Parts: sequence; structure tokens; C-alpha cells
Amino acid sequence: MALFRGSVIGLVILGVGLTVSGADVDEPVTLRDSAQVGDSTKVLVALKAEGLYRPAPAPNTPKSEPVKSLKLKVETRLEFVERVLVTDPAGAQGRATRVVRKVSQAASAINGEIRPTAAVLRPEVALLVAEPRAGGVVVFSIGGPLTRSELELVQAAGDPLALHTLLTDKPVKVGDSWKVGDDAARSLSSYDALIENALQAKVESIDARTVKIHLEGNVRGSVLGGEGKMLFDGTLSLDRALGRIERLDLQRSEARKPGAVEAGLEMRSTLTVTRQPVEPSALIGDDALAGGVTEPDPQREQLLLVSPDGKYTMRHDRNWHTYWDDQRLTVLKRLDRGVVVAQCNLMKGPNAGKGRHQDLKQFRNDLRSALGSRFSSFLGEGEVEGDPAGGFRYKVGVQGREGNLGLVWYYYLIASPDGDQLLATFTQADDQVKTFGDQDLLLIGSLRWRDAPETSPRPNPNPNP
Repeated sequence: MALFRGSVIGLVILGVGLTVSGADVDEPVTLRDSAQVGDSTKVLVALKAEGLYRPAPAPNTPKSEPVKSLKLKVETRLEFVERVLVTDPAGAQGRATRVVRKVSQAASAINGEIRPTAAVLRPEVALLVAEPRAGGVVVFSIGGPLTRSELELVQAAGDPLALHTLLTDKPVKVGDSWKVGDDAARSLSSYDALIENALQAKVESIDARTVKIHLEGNVRGSVLGGEGKMLFDGTLSLDRALGRIERLDLQRSEARKPGAVEAGLEMRSTLTVTRQPVEPSALIGDDALAGGVTEPDPQREQLLLVSPDGKYTMRHDRNWHTYWDDQRLTVLKRLDRGVVVAQCNLMKGPNAGKGRHQDLKQFRNDLRSALGSRFSSFLGEGEVEGDPAGGFRYKVGVQGREGNLGLVWYYYLIASPDGDQLLATFTQADDQVKTFGDQDLLLIGSLRWRDAPETSPRPNPNPNP
């Protein structure tokens, strides 16, 4: 079935401080970020959501076939301890710009008129680093690549490293209101592109201990090309003594059209976040953070793809998104600013026998026959290198047309030492070839057959008897 995405999953964990100008709560107060290197916080995030979603049609399904909306129920729980690593300005009370998080529990359950699914974070990747960037907060694991489902558990709506834009720089009194920043609107909605931000914050009350801020309004935007609108109603509580957000209660209601990857949605969700200061955790020791492992690195931000049958793995950057997967076929789409620029189909083939793969001449002939009138010419072919545990990899490039659109296909015949075969097909418009570059080689080169030794003989189509 098509994968349901994590737009309803949110998490909030960064403290926001409050500086009081005077002891009388009737006087204006200034809201300000508050974080110091070494600050530790225990966070619990619970989310419940239910509604309808429209699953993506299976590959090769006629577009005229109607897709039924299905009832859906989602529950998530995320619990961790966070420690501030870097602030801006450096070494002072300021805004956290990099944190490390030790997750003790991260899980989701999806039920309803669908096959029940569940996701959990593997213990070996439970030590995380998070930092805000121009496109939003980025989370990666020190222990190795996350899967897409794991990433959706730990990098989701409401990440606190963007929540400072919920506040205003001006001194406020009870009743004062302001429009929240676009970064916060994106964070609370998970929209990667905003069309309209009409989310407002208003000081509801100030007493000796707490400031309560009411959040209300709507945001229009899109996720991976799927346009939607989300309504918000909630309360943010700031602890004046601790100088941080202690609780967020947020009701969200969204209607979203299907996009290139995401399903269409009509969902209502409740997000509850609690935070409390704790002593530094021994689970986040300095030894575990040594050697620059908390520094940004494209390799650490790669994701791990595990085939549905568990026979192989691949690593890929975060622009590849799983559109479909079942025991026979996995479909990945590569997006650039919400637009599909390439597609990769990973089709399970028949076992050719230990040490064997399909005859290469027959492979070429099958490709040409399958393309029919769309075929124009072969662009080249040959064996390609990659991870030694990836077995045999053979690439054939093809130029062709689909109507008025010029296309380029890259076909890969891949075989394990045991004869398991995989056919990978990359499809792109010919005007995207330069931009696409060698993304196909990077993906296929990372393939590892899970039972293969680190070095193994390459399969041969015609081994000697």
C-alpha cells in the first residue's frame, strides 16, 4: 500500500525564556529565547489524530478508477532528554542552534480501514542531533542512517528549534497580539512551502509563575507538492522562573489535496508537549559526542532504505521519497521544491540460480521490446562499481520519447551471489539529465545484499560447469 506520511506527527522541545521588566505583572514583559550550553530537558510528546485519507493509486492503475477515502487513526509517543550543544550568541544566554537528543521511546501506530502499521526507532540510532537551517530543522542520528519512517518520528511538526518565531520582540501585556513568524507556521504545519500565514498569538494571562499565550488562525501551504490548509487553536505556557516553554496544547485540523508523494488528508489532531528541566544525563556523555560526530555531514543525513522482503538495503539523500512499496515493487520519486524530477522503480526479479544472472544480450532485447515505439537509441551500457556486498550491477542507458516529451531511462540489472535479481529503472525528462547527474549511480552503488559477505565473487550468466 502507499505509505502514509507523517504530516500529523509533531514534536516540540526547545525552551523559550521570559525576561520580566519589573515585578508587577501589569507592566509590559519581554519574551526572549533562553538557552545555555549544557542545559538539559526531559520532553514528552504525545499526538492523537483521526480522520480520512485518500491513498495513492497503485502503479499502472487507470486514472479513471476512483480512489476511496479511508478512515484513519494515528497515535504517536516521543520521549527523550535533550542537551544544548551550541547557542547563538556562542557561550551566552541565547538561542539553541544545535542540540543532542537521547530518545528513550519513539513509536507510532496507524489503524483504521487500512492494514495496521507501526513504527519504532531502533536503539542503535537513538542518539540524535538537531539544528535549524534555512529550510527548517534537520535531525540526524550519530549511530547511522535513519529510515524514512524513523525520520518522520523524530523530525516532524512543531520542532522547538523553530518555535522562537512564535514570539514577538516587542514588550507585551495581557491582551496584546501579533502575527507569528513564517518559520513557526511551517514548523507547526509541516508545510515545506507557505502560501498564506494567518496564525496569530495573543497573551491570555500573566501571573507570578506563568505566561499563557493563545494560538489561533490558519496556514495554507504544501507538503511535497500537495496543497493544504490547516486550522490551529491552542495554548502555549511559559514558566517565568525557569525561562522556558513548559507545555503546548494544540488542536489542528487539516484538509489537503494529494501531492506527488503524499496522500490526500482530512485530519483532526491533538498535540500535547510537556517539558521539565533535569540534571545532565549520563546517556549523553561527552565520550559519545567526541570526534566531530555532532557536526553536519551529508553522509550522516542520508536515509536507509530496507527492501520489503529484507533482502537488500540502499542509502539515499532526503530528496528521494517512497511513493509505493510492496513485496514485488518499490517506487521512489525524486522531488525538487515539490516537483517530481525523476522516478526509480525497484522490481523484484526471478532467482537466476546461485552465481548467475540474466543473459545481458537478452536483457537489452527485453528492454527494447518493452519500450516499443518509445525507443529511440541506446546511450551506452556496462558494469558499474559499488559497495562490494552489492554483487553484480549492469547499467543500460536509453533515449526515447513519450508523446512530445523526450525521456531518458537508466536500467540496471542487479544480482546477488545467490542469484536474487533486481531490476532498477530510472525515468527522467531529457532536460533534467544534467541536473540529475549521477544520482542513479549513487543509489545503486550503495546497494548491499544483506546476507552477502563483504567481498564476494560476481555472478556470471554462464558459469563453467
